[in-house]
Amino acid sequence: MPASSTSVGLPPARAAANPVEGGASRDRVVPAARNRMNTFGQRVRKGLKYRFDRFTRKLGRDHRWTLRLANEPAELGELKTLARLAGRQTAFTSPRLFDRQLEVIRPPAIETAVPDLYLLELNDVAVIGATMAVVRDGRVLHPELLHTEPIHDLKAPDIYEFSDPGRRVLTFKTYTRFGGRRRIRRGVHLLKEHSANYYHWLFECLPRLIYFIENIRGIRPDEKFTLLVDHNIQEQGLDAMRRLIRFPFEIEKVRRGEVVYCDQLLYPSAFWYSLDNSKHRVDPYRDYAVDKYAVEMIRAAFRPLMKREKPSRKIYLPRLSTQVRRIINADQVEALMRARGLEFIYPHEFSFPEQVELFSSAQLVVGATGAAFSNLVFMQPGTRAVIFSPKQMEVFNYYIFQQQADVARVELAHLLTVPARPDHFYVHDDFYLNCDDLQTLIERIR
Repeated sequence: MPASSTSVGLPPARAAANPVEGGASRDRVVPAARNRMNTFGQRVRKGLKYRFDRFTRKLGRDHRWTLRLANEPAELGELKTLARLAGRQTAFTSPRLFDRQLEVIRPPAIETAVPDLYLLELNDVAVIGATMAVVRDGRVLHPELLHTEPIHDLKAPDIYEFSDPGRRVLTFKTYTRFGGRRRIRRGVHLLKEHSANYYHWLFECLPRLIYFIENIRGIRPDEKFTLLVDHNIQEQGLDAMRRLIRFPFEIEKVRRGEVVYCDQLLYPSAFWYSLDNSKHRVDPYRDYAVDKYAVEMIRAAFRPLMKREKPSRKIYLPRLSTQVRRIINADQVEALMRARGLEFIYPHEFSFPEQVELFSSAQLVVGATGAAFSNLVFMQPGTRAVIFSPKQMEVFNYYIFQQQADVARVELAHLLTVPARPDHFYVHDDFYLNCDDLQTLIERIR
C-alpha cells in the first residue's frame, strides 16, 4: 500500500521556510543535575495533576454502564461510512538479535493481516476518555476489545472490565464533570488507550488523523472540528498534531474515564491492534502487528522537518533512574558510551521538530528499548541503531520497532539483556547488559 503524500496536512510555509524551529544545538547535552531537576518537577506536576483530577471527579457524577460489545459498527445504529480500506496486509523483515558473545538469532520475517480501515460519521453518541470506545443505545464500539483474550493485559481496568464469560459484555466505570454533561457539536475521535505514550500517539493516533484529513473532501469543512484528545498527551505530540492540520479546529482534552457527548462524531478506526501481552508467549501475527502503512504515513508527513545533510551524529539514549526497564549496571554502560564518543540525549527534553532533526542527523543511535526509539522512523537510509532488548524471546515482541526501521531503511540490531529476575520475567523489569558484547557490537557496526 503506498505511503501518503509528503504534503498531506503540512502547512506549506512552515514546512518550506523553517522546518525545525529553534533547531537543536549539535553539542547539546542535558546536564545530569538539570535532568534530575526536570524529572523532579515532572513528578511534582504529575502528582498535583492527579490530585486535582481526583478532586474534580469527586465533584462530578459517576456513571456505571453495562454495555454489549458491537461486532460491527452498524450495530450502533444509523451511521455513514465516509471511507474504507479492506483486505489489508502488513509485513516485517526478520529482526536481528544478538545474544551472549554476539550469537545471532533471526526470528522469521512476517506477513499478516491488519484491520479494515474506515472513517465513520455517527450522530448522538458518547465517547470515554483514555479509550477508543463509542457508546450509543446500550452498545459500545471498540473493535480492539473483540480480539483480546484472557492472556492479554486489560489496558484500562479502572474504566472497563468484561462481565460475562463470553467477553462480549462490559462494565464501564465513568463520570461526567461537575456542572453537567459536556457536549461537542462536531468532534473527531483521537482518544486511545496509552495515547500519552509517544510511541502509541505517533503510530496509532496520528495516522488516524492523517486518514481523516485525506478523506476530508467527503465532509463539509465549513465549521470548526473539535479534536478530542486525552488530557495527558505530551506537548511534543500536540505539536506534531497541529502541524498536520489546515482546517479550522479546536482541541478538547478529555480526562481519563470522562464521558463526553457528541452531536456528530467523525471516527477514524485503528490501523492496527496493540494488544498488551506482557507475561505470556507473544504471537506477533496477532498481538502487535504494527501497520507499515501507518508508519509510512508518519515518515511522509514529517519529511520536511528532517535534515537532508549526510548524518554524522552518534547518540546514546540513557534511561532515567525513575523509569521502568532500568539498566542495573548503567554506570559501566555510560562510561563505555562516553569512551566511544556518543552524545547523551534525553529526547523528552526536546521539542518534536528538534527530535526529528536529531534522529535524521544521526548515523548511530544506541539505547534501551523505549518510546524514544519511535524516532527511528526519521533516520536516514543506511544508518544504524542498537536497542537493548529483553532476552526472554517467548514474551517480548522484537517486531515493535522493526517496522520503523524497515520504513526508514535503518539497520536495526537488538542486543539481548539479562533480566534482573530471570525466574519471574516481566517485560518491564530492570536488566543487566554485557558491556564486552556491547563494545564489540558498536565496533562491528560503526
